[in-house]
Amino acid sequence: MKPARIVFPGFWFGKSNLKQAQELAARGVGGFCVYGGTAQQTHQFAQAMREASPYDHLLLCADIEEDLAEAVTDAPRLPSNAQLGAQNDTEGAYRKGLVTARMARSIGIDWLLAPVVDIGYQSPAFCEVPMTVAHLAGDYVAGTANGGVLNCVKFFPGVSGILKTLAQMEDAEFVPYKHMFRRCDAIMPSDMVFANIDPTSRAMMSERIIKGLLKKRLNYKGCVISAPMYKSRIRNEASAALKMIGCGVELVLAPQDPLAVLDMVEREFDKGTILDAVIHGISNLEMFTSKVVTESVPVVSRQEAWDAAQNFRK
Repeated sequence: MKPARIVFPGFWFGKSNLKQAQELAARGVGGFCVYGGTAQQTHQFAQAMREASPYDHLLLCADIEEDLAEAVTDAPRLPSNAQLGAQNDTEGAYRKGLVTARMARSIGIDWLLAPVVDIGYQSPAFCEVPMTVAHLAGDYVAGTANGGVLNCVKFFPGVSGILKTLAQMEDAEFVPYKHMFRRCDAIMPSDMVFANIDPTSRAMMSERIIKGLLKKRLNYKGCVISAPMYKSRIRNEASAALKMIGCGVELVLAPQDPLAVLDMVEREFDKGTILDAVIHGISNLEMFTSKVVTESVPVVSRQEAWDAAQNFRK
């Protein structure tokens, strides 16, 4: 068992070192989050990392909020979540999930870190009505599932609730999450501080929010992954990652210094301090891998996937 598997480094095309990424893959990371490559570059990177990895399949994630163009530079743009929400277009939400999934799979990506289920009046939120958000997000993930990729709903507990009471959030921000629990592959907590719940820690490093609220009060039983750490500008990432794991986060995404985080994970695993957390994280990864590898969903060609995206509204 390689504890490094719970870490997903980021790879930034044009900035990151390919040789170092191959070394990380060989060391046993569970996958990568990809940023800023073309479709061809992303596909080649996926192949190279899977050849270097000791596993039968290494997962690649696209860290997106609206569409694949945020991670893959030449991917076609799709209608925004707010456009779909304004029309309560559940069919469009399904098609958006399906088309995005088919594009992703055609270039080697098998995990979309989407959709955003925050309540709001502009993108990346769908709309301000909690049940409408739940229905649109539910149709989006039905589309991604039928396209053969994993999903992740975010950003718990809901950025729009940052100034609300917990009771107010129960009637709004928590509604889409509770409706998505059985359909989502993972939940990503926010990297913001919710003083109304825990004034001392970011949500993704808060035991009160992850274990107390999400897992105990709301009874979520699935996987919890970190927000990409590089976006949070955390100084001591190794310590922060250890704190997150202790609070119930099972997979650590895109640290700026993956080597420091990997060293910490392996050291603490050997001590036994994060043994159960690592076992849970790896168990989820094995389930995810089985899901994307053994599903009988055909992989369409890149040309076919791109054509469908470009003709989305036609």
